[in-house]
Amino acid sequence: MLIWRLIKNPYFLLGFLFLFGLFGSSLVYYFYTGDHVPVIDLLKDKDGKFLPPPYSPLEFPPLGTDNFGHNVFILMLVGAKYTIGAAMAIAFLRVIPSVLIGLIIHFLFKKIKPILAGIVDASNYFPTTLLAFLLLNWVMSDGPLRNPDDFLYSFQELVVIYILILVAISIPSVSLLFSNEIESVMKKEFIDGARVLGAREFHFIKNHLRPFIVPQIYLVLIREFIATMLLISHLGVLGIFIGGSRVAEDLFGNNSFFSLAHEWSGSLGTWWQFLWTTYPWIAFIPVVFFTLTILAGKMMLVGLSKELEKSSISHDAGLVEEKQKQSRADQGLFEMVESRKM
Repeated sequence: MLIWRLIKNPYFLLGFLFLFGLFGSSLVYYFYTGDHVPVIDLLKDKDGKFLPPPYSPLEFPPLGTDNFGHNVFILMLVGAKYTIGAAMAIAFLRVIPSVLIGLIIHFLFKKIKPILAGIVDASNYFPTTLLAFLLLNWVMSDGPLRNPDDFLYSFQELVVIYILILVAISIPSVSLLFSNEIESVMKKEFIDGARVLGAREFHFIKNHLRPFIVPQIYLVLIREFIATMLLISHLGVLGIFIGGSRVAEDLFGNNSFFSLAHEWSGSLGTWWQFLWTTYPWIAFIPVVFFTLTILAGKMMLVGLSKELEKSSISHDAGLVEEKQKQSRADQGLFEMVESRKM
């Protein structure tokens, strides 16, 4: 069974434990504390003078604080469920509808598929990050910058808009990917045999396409998760955060943007300015979390690919062995008939 083989695969298991361990820890923290992020008291130097935040990991372990005095480790923990959860939701909403659209394109709109493919291929030359930024900037930045008191969208509505736009910009390419995969399967020899016997579309989907498409769904889900994590991080640098942002004053009266959900792209976009200050380390903390999460997804992808490849090899070997047995049986029958003739 595939699940047990994945559990025994070290690549998949290590990536899975890190990814869902971090996600689960964030959920547990939410249920116990309500996502409370403590603000630490001001620290003093050796002369007794107050030190302004942010504080380094050496001054306040394990990851220091931001310019608001928030514990950075808690911020990363709180933001994990929003960042990873949003990426998983976006990947799922990209892939599942794309499978259905791919089936519809192949069976109902096959004649116009070359036109659709040309449009999708041409649109792929436009940077995905820039397209998402242009579509999201009007709603994510309008309130904080222009009319924060009369902002029309709630936090939940901003999250939904963010997810829907990131889903919509990738559905055409993913749908075409599955349509091409379906077309390649439908060109195999056994499909011609089933068609001669009178098989219909539903029979093809249930009995012939499903064994080939389902493994591809698993692979594409993880690939889209990785791509979404990269896109979320890029949008964070451009100031587009999950759930939007607000302007607030830090402990010393300086205005600064902050993410409403404390998710990682918000931290990355907010702390990016610290690269050119005496606190450059703080900008790398969300980068490290993004990198580790993407690597965990990549390890899951490698492990799943290896196990699916083994399954494919064993399946092909079984088919070859079955064909050899059938060939030997046919040969024996032929020899028996020949001997009777003699």
